Amino acid sequence: MGVLRRLRARGTVIRPAHASDSLLVAAVYVRSWRAEYRHLLPPQALATLDEQKWAARFRSQPNPGRSTLVAVQRRRTVGMVSFGPDRDDAIFGEIYAIYVLPAIQRMGVGRRLMDSALARMDARNVRLWCAVANNTTREFYERFGFVLDGAVGTYDICDVSVPTVRYTLFR
Repeated sequence: MGVLRRLRARGTVIRPAHASDSLLVAAVYVRSWRAEYRHLLPPQALATLDEQKWAARFRSQPNPGRSTLVAVQRRRTVGMVSFGPDRDDAIFGEIYAIYVLPAIQRMGVGRRLMDSALARMDARNVRLWCAVANNTTREFYERFGFVLDGAVGTYDICDVSVPTVRYTLFR
C-alpha cells in the first residue's frame, strides 16, 4: 500500500492556481469541508456551502501576498493550499487553507502541497489555525513539526462557532 501511495503522490503536479481554477479550487474546498467537518457542524450548515460562492471568494482575495497552489492528477484538481503573510504578524507566514479531496487523502498529496507551500514562503516561521476537534488534521500538522502555541479562537460559519487552536512551525 505504501508504494501505491507514493506512486499516486508522484503522479501529482503541484502548480500555481490561476483565476480560471476558481471553480476547481472551490470544489475541493467544499467537498473537503463536507467530509472533514461533518462531525463538527450540523448538516444544514454544511448544506449551505456553495461552490459558486467559494469560487467568487477565491477570485476576489484582497491579500496581494496570498498564493494558492493546486494539486492536479490526470488533469483533475484534487487538492489546494493557500498561504502568505500571517494575518496578525507580518514576521510570520501563514497557511490559510489546505484541503485534499476525501478520496485522495492519505496518499501523499497533502504532504506534497504542504512541502511546496513551505518551500515558497519567505517567512522563517509559519502559523496556521485548526479546529480543536479535527484530530486527523491536527495530527497531519504535528507530523510536519507544527506545535500548539497557546492561541485559541473560533471560526464562525453558518451561525456556528467552531473552536480553533493555532499551530506554529519554527524553522
